[in-house]
Amino acid sequence: MDPNFEELLSKYGTGRIDIKNYGTSNNKIDILENSDLDSRIELPGWFNGGDGEGVKLESSKGVLDLKIKCINDGVLKIFLRSPDIRDRKHQKFPIYIDYTNFSVNESTIFDENKLVTAFQPFVFTKNVYDSEVVKIHIQWLPFNSASEFNVIKSHDVIQALSEKLALREKQLKSIQQLSASTFGFTVLDGRLTYRNINGMNQLSVLDDFDGFCDNYWFTKFLKHKFPDEDFKINFFGVFYAHNNLAYPMEGKKVLYSMEDLNYRFLEMKYYFDKYALDYVDLAMGYDIVDDPKYLRFPFWFLRHISPESTEEDIEKKVESWNSTSYKKFKDVTVIASHDWGGTRTLIDNDINKFVNVLYAGRWKNNTSELLQKYDNYKHGFLKQFKFNICSENLLADAYVTEKIFDAIECDCIPLYAGGGNYLEPEVINPKAIIRWDGEEEWGCDPDVLKNARLGIYTKYPVKWVANDDRNADSVELFKNLLTDKKTYDEFKDQDVILNSGVRFIIKKLNDLEKHFERIIYS
Repeated sequence: MDPNFEELLSKYGTGRIDIKNYGTSNNKIDILENSDLDSRIELPGWFNGGDGEGVKLESSKGVLDLKIKCINDGVLKIFLRSPDIRDRKHQKFPIYIDYTNFSVNESTIFDENKLVTAFQPFVFTKNVYDSEVVKIHIQWLPFNSASEFNVIKSHDVIQALSEKLALREKQLKSIQQLSASTFGFTVLDGRLTYRNINGMNQLSVLDDFDGFCDNYWFTKFLKHKFPDEDFKINFFGVFYAHNNLAYPMEGKKVLYSMEDLNYRFLEMKYYFDKYALDYVDLAMGYDIVDDPKYLRFPFWFLRHISPESTEEDIEKKVESWNSTSYKKFKDVTVIASHDWGGTRTLIDNDINKFVNVLYAGRWKNNTSELLQKYDNYKHGFLKQFKFNICSENLLADAYVTEKIFDAIECDCIPLYAGGGNYLEPEVINPKAIIRWDGEEEWGCDPDVLKNARLGIYTKYPVKWVANDDRNADSVELFKNLLTDKKTYDEFKDQDVILNSGVRFIIKKLNDLEKHFERIIYS
């Protein structure tokens, strides 16, 4: 079957419920009870504003019971939708969900088939008062033979999909649960369960993600290392529904964070002292934490190291990083969707005075080449550049993600801000990159940085700045490399990965195996 079609089917049974208490900017709702502990909950920016804060919830269970509390007098609106699916050109692609039962405060709103899309929802409206508690019951099905088919006959793509319904139903009989890669609960072979994992959809091997958790890095690692063992492991990410970590459940619990937990994901720190080590059997992230249940396993492993690697594979990977050379046609690029922390601006302000920077992401975009010529394939685009601004979102000790390794793999000289006092000292040759440093300016932007789900405000670094000439040497080195071919060639002739990098990577994979042995056999 076409993998794109399979990915589409995986979202075909997911219900989406948008809820908002419209009124003033202080209006919102609190979720008191939720029957689907594996639902995906978001507070999207487009749903927040001067008229209140909205909640977007997605579940693949087919039935949902909620109890919510309305904060401030207002008008409660509940939107029953399907997931918002777009094609590669970001054009709307209608997925239909058949809502069959909907009640509010045990009063039936409808008890019949209501066919909706993300763009044509069913909307319920109710006046509410401050602290009013509202009970909601919803049931739904994927598009099926009982749906109001005549409503959508004009949609050729849906007609084509309807011909595949028998195949979809056959598929569902062969798996334990409707798979939805970024929407909540997903079971694999009855052994691995991914819960509340929005963001972990990136935990696939390199760029090989096809929409199913079978391709997750940790799935491949465990199947490779423990092919015949009987175990139950629940994986958690750091996005949303953190309280689910505290619930008792069958099997062991593993928390993985690809994100910073000091500045951005403070809910984890607030509820669970950052890595929730009192609640999980194994925690992993980028931090350096002294605890027998913690392993520092930064995100670049998941993006650049195969989970089935042998020692020989690692040696070849490091050799490739040090020896690969591509012909360079252009000078500098940055691919970024934002710069809320100011780390890209930190570098950009220093170099854009004397070189034309191509901004290929949403941030400061001035080229469509990444999309139109390379179909958003980042590595193909990067290979033509001498330099890549590849700073982290923020500056924190040991916070090293995939960005600098993307540049290294594409034979770009990294223009880098990040890592603090621990920039993978056993792996990266500091003489083969150009680093920038900065200091934080503290503040709180209530529209962007409010931790609304906790009802508190926390101090975030609004931006990282350099108020002095601390990066003068980096700027001068960059100018010399840009203008002097001999200096550039000599700089590029260095190994960017240290000899100790091979041992470091192999040891990390061995340590991970030992941690899984500990929790599987205990």
